[in-house]
This record gives sequence, C-alpha cells and structure tokens, in this order.
Amino acid sequence: MLDVRTILVLAVLLGVVTVLLLTHAGRAFPAERRRHLRIWTVALLLQLVAWTLLAMRDLAPDAASIALGNGLLLLGYAEMCRAVRGFRELPERAGAWWAIVLAATVMLWLLSAIWPHYSARVLVVCAVGVLTLGGIGWALRRPFRREGFGAARFTGVYAWLGVALLLWRMGVHAGEPQAQGSLLQAAAADLAVFVYASLGVTFLSLGFVLMHTEKAYNALRQLASVDPLTGVMARAVLLEAGTRMLAEARRHGRVVSALLLDLDQFKPVNDSLGHEAGDRMLRHLAERARQVLRGEDLLCRMGGDEFVALLPNTDLAGARRVAERLHEALTRDLLVFRGIELPTPVSMGVAEAGRGELDLEALIKRADEAMYAAKRAGGDRVEAAPPPPG
Repeated sequence: MLDVRTILVLAVLLGVVTVLLLTHAGRAFPAERRRHLRIWTVALLLQLVAWTLLAMRDLAPDAASIALGNGLLLLGYAEMCRAVRGFRELPERAGAWWAIVLAATVMLWLLSAIWPHYSARVLVVCAVGVLTLGGIGWALRRPFRREGFGAARFTGVYAWLGVALLLWRMGVHAGEPQAQGSLLQAAAADLAVFVYASLGVTFLSLGFVLMHTEKAYNALRQLASVDPLTGVMARAVLLEAGTRMLAEARRHGRVVSALLLDLDQFKPVNDSLGHEAGDRMLRHLAERARQVLRGEDLLCRMGGDEFVALLPNTDLAGARRVAERLHEALTRDLLVFRGIELPTPVSMGVAEAGRGELDLEALIKRADEAMYAAKRAGGDRVEAAPPPPG
C-alpha cells in the first residue's frame, strides 16, 4: 500500500543528504584517495536527476521520464561499480559500462516510444541492474573470506541483496508479462525494488565511505607497526605483541627467548660513508635476520642500530643456535656498497624468559646485558644471559 511517488521523492531527499555528507566526508581523506569518492558522488548526482525524472511520470514526456530517467539511474549504478572496482585496484572498464547503459537507454526508448511494453522495459532495467550491483558484489568478494565485520563485506552483502530483489522482479514480469503498466502501479516485487533503491544510495554510500575509512586506518596502523626503513616491526607495537606471546607461552607451558642485536661498526660507517651506507647496513641486517628467523618469530627495530627478536618455543640453547646461524649468514654474505664490500659485525645477546614470566621489558633487559657483554669481549659474537631462576 506504499505510494510509489512518495518513495521516489524520499529517494531524492535521501540522495541530497547523502551527497552533502559524502562531499563533507571526502575532505578528510588525502587528495590522492578522493578520486573514487568523486566518481561515487557523480553517480549519486546522476541518480538524483534520475529519481526526479521518474517521479515526474505522467507529468513529463515518456522519453524523458522512462528512457532518460532509467538510463541515468543505471548510469549511476554503473559509476558506483566503477568506483568500487577502482578502489579495489581492479580495471574500471568505464567504456564497457557506458556502452551497456547506452544500449539499455536506447532499448528503453524503443520500448516506450516505438513498441511500448512495460514488462519488457522492466526486464531491461533489471538486467543491467543485476550486472552493476553484481559487479559491486563480485569486486568485494574477497572480504567474505575474512573473519569479522568489515565495511566491504557490508557493502557487498547489500549489493547482493539488490541482485536478489531484481531477479525476483524479473521472474515476476517474465512469468506474467504486462504490455501496459506503469511504475506508479507497482506490485510487491516492484515496491521491494523501489524501497531498496531509495535506501540504496544511503546504505551503499555509507559502506563505501567506511571502506575508505578502514583503508586509511589500516594504512596508519601499518605505518605505526612497521619500521619504514627496514620493513620489520616497529617498537610501538613490540610491547603488545611480545606480552601476548609471553602470555600464550605461559598458558601452554612453553618457553620464549629474546635475541638482541647491535651493529658494532654502524657509527663509523655512517661517519665515513654517509647515512645511505648506514641505512643499507640496517636493511642488510634486517634481511639476513628474516632469512634465518622462522615465520612465528617477531623481529623488531628498537631504534638506531639495535634490533630485538622474540623466539617462541625456543629455549636458551636454541636461541643461541639461531644467533650463531645469523652470525654465519652475515659473515658469509657481505654488504656491497658502491662496489665496496662492507663487513657487518654484530654483537648479540640471548636470554630466556623465566617460567611463567610476563615481564617483556625484564626479558629484553637481560638480553641487552648479554649483548653488552659481547661488546666488552670484543664484539661480533654471541653471549647468553644466565638461565632464568626456577
């Protein structure tokens, strides 16, 4: 018993509010990330014009209300699909989408002005709608494999819901075609699609903005959690990750060891060959350490030329063997800088966490003391801290 013209007016009002909110929200993102939001905003503006034309049915010529109105509506959804594909770094294929919408618009004009047939027009609109909304859902298929709620998953689910409603409407009109009819005399399937589409501009836009927000948040988290020079874990997240590792080891009765590394010739290399050589030395050490360490080990740059590795399920003897393998790798694979072979001597200290120990800073401190013992003994060697009590 819903009034179709009221639904269309509601769609226009929601679209206006959504465009204003989207324009305001877009200002918060860096300029290089606004392109797809601009495409989406243009899509919303196209749909505003489309809903206005559709609401003027029987008040404006059919060519404008039916053909142009539906054509602009489909073009809006095609642009939304293009924006999502671009956001997901997939080919946008703008030309293909525009060609499909143009062909559909021509068919709608023919089916309204030359060979009028209501159900045929509905089938054309629904078919292109299935392609565009299905394109959005397909572009967002990967988030369905992840756990937890995500903006991309929400947007994809809503897009696939639209596909289901459009297929329902297609089935109704294919089973009982109506040569004469109007969207103002809508059946249940038609109303369901109209309600979905009127709310779609808001829900899909909300999901798309949240996708940008999540991406920006993940980029910031990545920036905070990864050392930009070496690509290893940054110190800011070591405490959380290390404490979690110790707690898990305590819960399962396992051991954890720490390996602390410090370059012996970092300052002389920096002073004599420049910061570029020092940076290359840091990256060389990080690369060799990643080759020796296991996937479950955590490697973190503490600052300057100091690194720490946390080794789960590894006792003191095992940690020493890991340190010796790293020492051998650095001795064997010399850093070549501007044609010069540079040795990478490293002092390393290893320490094992005490049974049930949860104090990460105390563990690292013991490894640090062992590392300084290695330096006092001449450097470029491995020293182990005394075994933990108990």
